[in-house]
Amino acid sequence: MVNWQNGAESFIDAVSSGNATPGGGAVGAFTAANGCALTMMSVSVTMKMKSTDAETKKILNEALDEFIILRDELKECYLNDAKAYEEYLSAKKLPAASKERAEYLKEAVAACAKVPLNTALKAVKTLQMTDEIEPKISPVIKSDVICARIMLKAAIAASVENIKANLPFIKDENLLNELEENIRFLQGFYNPAV
Repeated sequence: MVNWQNGAESFIDAVSSGNATPGGGAVGAFTAANGCALTMMSVSVTMKMKSTDAETKKILNEALDEFIILRDELKECYLNDAKAYEEYLSAKKLPAASKERAEYLKEAVAACAKVPLNTALKAVKTLQMTDEIEPKISPVIKSDVICARIMLKAAIAASVENIKANLPFIKDENLLNELEENIRFLQGFYNPAV
């Protein structure tokens, strides 16, 4: 049995430490990665069952390969979120009147919005794949797929809030329009009123 408790405890302790990172963006990405992992577990359990026919096992195995890639990409997202914010803090420490500071701040703010956008789009892809694969999952493990879908929607919502938090600081009109358009798209995957 893998000792998973230490990693989970370390992450929770880091979030609750009072430091700015990891924050909401990292937690959103971590939630998406866990949602993906739950779908993967449901797929793997279903594949092991004697009652699962060969064709279904083949379809599930192919899906599992894609979920592995998405899970690993989502794991990178929660690291990238903290990195983006730390780069923003570094840019703020540069001399106020310097041209470098303005340029670094512009790039850092853009990254602080693009990382949660990337997370949300990967979570959407994971959610769509989860929806597609759900009918093939054994009823005995279906509740885990439902939990995965809830987690993925929560991750999308959290990512959108992190994108929105950065909008007032973005001066690039093209990027601003792109982010706002993506927010409208992403809000279709959860209930924004909640």
